[in-house]
Amino acid sequence: MYSFWIHLVAFFQVVVMNCIQPVNWKYCYRVDQWLIPDLVEGYEIWSGKTHPYQNEKDYLNEINSGSTSSDGIDDSIGVR
Repeated sequence: MYSFWIHLVAFFQVVVMNCIQPVNWKYCYRVDQWLIPDLVEGYEIWSGKTHPYQNEKDYLNEINSGSTSSDGIDDSIGVR
């Protein structure tokens, strides 16, 4: 419960206090584009369905397991 309280206070201090300022309204008003997806991702990380930086890890694994041409040049990044 204490962890939830810490995250709630941090959310208020960072997001709410910055979204109160009129200059930031154009970035804050579409809550469905930034808050909801992040809440879903946070729940998936919390529940163990995914891990932090899972997309980046999958991308790097895909690059590392990419094809290498016969001349020794890795086609995915173009270096020897």
